[in-house]
Amino acid sequence: MSAPAKIRTATHRPAVRRRRFRHDDPVAVDLFSGFGGLTLGIEMAGFETIMAANHNEYKIGVHEANHPTVEHWIADLVNPEAADYHSAEDLPAADLLVAGISCVNHSQANTQKAYEEGWTLFGVQDPEFEKRVTRSERDRATANCVLAYVRKHHPSLVLVECTTELTSWGPALPNRKSVGDGSTYRYWLSRFDIEGYDHKVLYLNSQFFGVPQSRDRYYLALWDRRLPAPDLEHRPLSRCVACDDDVEAVWSWKTGIPPNGTVRYGTQYNYRCPRCHREVVPPMTPSLHALDLTNPGTRIGDRPLKKYVVDGREVWSPLAPATMARIERCRQRFGEFPAFLMPAKSSRGSERHLWQPLTTQTSQQETALLSTGSALWAAVNNFQGAARGLDTPLPTVVASETLGLMTGIIPFRKNTLPTLGTEPMPTVTSEQIPGLLTGTTLAEMAVEDFYLRMLGAPEVGAGCGFDTTLPDREGTFKVWGAARDQVDGFGNAVSPAVGAWLGAQLREVLHTTEAIA
Repeated sequence: MSAPAKIRTATHRPAVRRRRFRHDDPVAVDLFSGFGGLTLGIEMAGFETIMAANHNEYKIGVHEANHPTVEHWIADLVNPEAADYHSAEDLPAADLLVAGISCVNHSQANTQKAYEEGWTLFGVQDPEFEKRVTRSERDRATANCVLAYVRKHHPSLVLVECTTELTSWGPALPNRKSVGDGSTYRYWLSRFDIEGYDHKVLYLNSQFFGVPQSRDRYYLALWDRRLPAPDLEHRPLSRCVACDDDVEAVWSWKTGIPPNGTVRYGTQYNYRCPRCHREVVPPMTPSLHALDLTNPGTRIGDRPLKKYVVDGREVWSPLAPATMARIERCRQRFGEFPAFLMPAKSSRGSERHLWQPLTTQTSQQETALLSTGSALWAAVNNFQGAARGLDTPLPTVVASETLGLMTGIIPFRKNTLPTLGTEPMPTVTSEQIPGLLTGTTLAEMAVEDFYLRMLGAPEVGAGCGFDTTLPDREGTFKVWGAARDQVDGFGNAVSPAVGAWLGAQLREVLHTTEAIA
């Protein structure tokens, strides 16, 4: 007796609205599209997305609302045994394939028991390799969907995004279960060479693309080797203090890639002046651009007391003891500041001033705004120096612009002399962090008088580079649902501005006189 037919639940959604002109622009397909950060980016670069796929119905709904001319698949592209499986090979051909591949277990190669024999990583049987397949390699099968699509359709261009730890993909190193040897990653990358592609790996931080968030990511650009190589050198205009001039900064390694694959700006790489080769700091967008400062949150002293058990004894507190300890740590570090951002759900993490970019946003609400609750005002002194409140987004902080605060004394580190609030601030660098002294400082206040709240989903979205609605502006990005679902979607999304820059650089090669034979 034959087995019953498997019920398939993968869902195809035709485009909600027909495209006005077909094939006027080069077309693209977006694997694992999520909220559509890459879709937004490449559309800004001039590509027209014709198909997007993701396993999550909610995220497809958000993508569909913001891209009504795109067809969609709600499907598992990885596991052929899943009821909602749909092969990446069966998606339509395109000029550009983009894929934000899964970050699950890419951060560290978790070596757990091998999966049962028979699962094939690259579409070919390899018994010896199967014996050492790990859970992390199974999770990273999203990367293999890119390879499967390329083998079938051979798009002219491919763009892949992931966490930087992708390069450690492979069996764990001896006695180091958290670090892979990179063998699977190198094998995967070599397959594209066999398929006729040249490539370039880039490590880019979103904070240098007008996004108010420090977000280091791995990007892999591939192009048919019959095409000319695209210009993928990121050269942000930056101020060189030594040369006293604005220069096109040069991306430069500091230490190289460590075994765990973690690559971060300022630690593994930086930017340098092309003339004197000294380090320069490219412009960054402050977190103020993403914050709603009309909402200070709730006064800690007004929160109801709750019982906590600490070291076997009962403690009554308005907040968890660990949170109170973080507040005290922040108060000791930044006693002069009326407001700053702090990690709220972990004992680790870094506090940030409001004129620094946000820390890397994950899929959870993890950042809180701690303030005195008092009004803050700033003056912006540049060529168009109009004064504005701190509830109005500041412009991108560039080396040639100076910012002045009107609320008191501003002390600086690293031998920089303090200035009055009516005077402009010196250049903001990675080592010179400005401080604001107001009439009331955090160090002078009782903890109960602080105001604290988690960042809202629209702020998280704005911090990830999406045009969300905030009190000072009407955003164009449509999103709905529970805050945790929105934050998950934003936190897993690719920064649209980075996708736009990469897409524009890749699109240039399609408009050269050298055509594919």
